[in-house]
Amino acid sequence: MHSSALAGAFNRVSTGEYAALAREHGGAPTDEALLRRCADGDSEALRELTRRYQAPLYRFLLRMMGSHEDAEEAVLDVFVRAWRNAARFEYRARVGTWLYRIAVNIARDAHSRKNARPREVELEAAERSHAAVGSAEEDAVSRLEQADRTRVLHRALNRLSPDDRLILLLYYLEDREYEEIQQITGLSYTVLKTRLARARRRLKKWMDAENGEASR
Repeated sequence: MHSSALAGAFNRVSTGEYAALAREHGGAPTDEALLRRCADGDSEALRELTRRYQAPLYRFLLRMMGSHEDAEEAVLDVFVRAWRNAARFEYRARVGTWLYRIAVNIARDAHSRKNARPREVELEAAERSHAAVGSAEEDAVSRLEQADRTRVLHRALNRLSPDDRLILLLYYLEDREYEEIQQITGLSYTVLKTRLARARRRLKKWMDAENGEASR
């Protein structure tokens, strides 16, 4: 696919185009059906895969990379690589899992190139919990306290190694099961369990340090 055609594949799928795909597959086409269409050069199938996964992959990459600009570039690269490698996919894992694996590799490559800890992730309003209903003063205090806790968590995450941060993000924020995390990271169950426990301890240490600094 030429660059202009690839860029066009990231536009929203029209109602007619999606309806045609749905009719062909007896309802909403599966990710696997869409990827097979991608392997045949169907850009409409790529648009639909992008519609399904662009937002969650962007949020994941933002947490991993700490930069909106880097995350935007990386999520585009995920679908470029998926398009180019669709014919090689062996369907031993879910398509979504494979896309996350591609995203992880892109984030790791970017980190290796920069050879520096990612910048602190900007807090998104969507990630802040709404305070309990109460007076205006209580509501404001609750929001500030929640925002402070969220800032501490993000700063602590950004002080972890990329591998520790990846495992914690997948398990806690992406709510992935052990089996899928194994497929994304390539780790065995025993190694994954050990690293997750270690990452928890390190996160707690950094959160305690951040809370200590904040209280000075």
